Amino acid sequence: MSETQPKRVVIIGGGLAGLSAAYHLLESGYTITLLEAGTEFGGLAGSIRIEDQAVERFYHFICRSDDELTTLAEKLGLNQQLNWEHTRTAFYHEGRSYPFGTPFDLLRFRPVPWLQRLRFGLHVVFSRYRSHWQNLDQVAARPWLIRNIGAQAYQVIWHPLLKIKFGERYDKISAAWIWHRIWRVARSRRSLLEPEMFGYFEGGSETLVNRLVEVLIQGGADLRKNCRVEKILLEEGRVKAVQVNAETIPCQAVISSAALPVLTNLLPAQDSDYFRKLKSIEYIGVVCLLLSLKQPFSRNFWTNTNDARIAFNGFIEQTNLNRHLQHAGLNLVYIPYYLDTKEARYRYADEDLLAEYISALQLINPQFDASWIKEWFVFRDPYAQAICTTGFASLVPGIRSPIPGLYVTDSTQFYPEDRTLSAAVRLGHEAAKALCQDDPCAR
Repeated sequence: MSETQPKRVVIIGGGLAGLSAAYHLLESGYTITLLEAGTEFGGLAGSIRIEDQAVERFYHFICRSDDELTTLAEKLGLNQQLNWEHTRTAFYHEGRSYPFGTPFDLLRFRPVPWLQRLRFGLHVVFSRYRSHWQNLDQVAARPWLIRNIGAQAYQVIWHPLLKIKFGERYDKISAAWIWHRIWRVARSRRSLLEPEMFGYFEGGSETLVNRLVEVLIQGGADLRKNCRVEKILLEEGRVKAVQVNAETIPCQAVISSAALPVLTNLLPAQDSDYFRKLKSIEYIGVVCLLLSLKQPFSRNFWTNTNDARIAFNGFIEQTNLNRHLQHAGLNLVYIPYYLDTKEARYRYADEDLLAEYISALQLINPQFDASWIKEWFVFRDPYAQAICTTGFASLVPGIRSPIPGLYVTDSTQFYPEDRTLSAAVRLGHEAAKALCQDDPCAR
């Protein structure tokens, strides 16, 4: 290949990480082919249509600390579509709902002893201003939380999240992962006394996805849907091509944004610590029920639940954040449930899941009735969240793989950050940057 001819890069996956990588490589003059296995771009940030409105399949919100996302939005001219709102949070505990969005709400939260309420609030403040997480990586979240906020506060507030989400591994989750959840949300307040402020795009994440796709196509990128990669082909140990739908696409580099178990199945057997590490990482899946209601369920954006009669640990009323959807007449409720995909609940019939959750919602709001439901959907993803146990930092794979020309992105590399739109944007940018740094002909 001539040194003046742009290097051809294949990107596997059309989620935000893949689109972000393509965007930054296009700026550097590369020839891009992006292959998405699904029918739409966006990945977990993809959308469906409800009453002619774009509605995300899985809920998302933007925090004030999500710098990578807001920077990209500005570059794409989406500033006017990014809105910020103060939100309300509630906590439903053993038959009663409590406000849970401000320090004053916390001080009145009776399920936790008064002194532990104070300790919980101070822990949020300390976590907000903590800048280093590395020394928390080897620390288990459960004893760390109990030590800092007290046993009852842990049992009421944090235990449902850890136990329901991670099952038997709940007591092995790293404190670094919990710390970042606290840090990110705490930094969404302008001041400690104000309620949280979260952001959203008008039109949801589809606004960002569509704009990226538009810019990439205008720049000459080849974006393909319904293209499931079958193999990554190597020659003399380095990337040569990818095989998809019986077509071989030659390339000099591949950026994979597929989940690690998917990626390892695309490659010839590899015998290296790097690929053994990839195969050792375990995931939990998610089953998410989305309800479109005739009227609002409540005035809250986020409701945490801790009640022995209710299987899930919280639900999100997205239209109490996204006012544009509310003005369009939508009332959306997301009920996510994270679990091992081997569990029977992951394979529950959609109708059984709906019936169970209707009964649970009636406990929280006795006025709620199945007749409120206009439409409902169930979405699943088997690789929603890596199980971030203690010492997880040592398992996180580098973007550069041992195979020359193969770059790896996966949500495990967000650690200790949880899965966010901004983290996906950042990871795609970092993969593009690594590729450019390794290319002696890069502009």
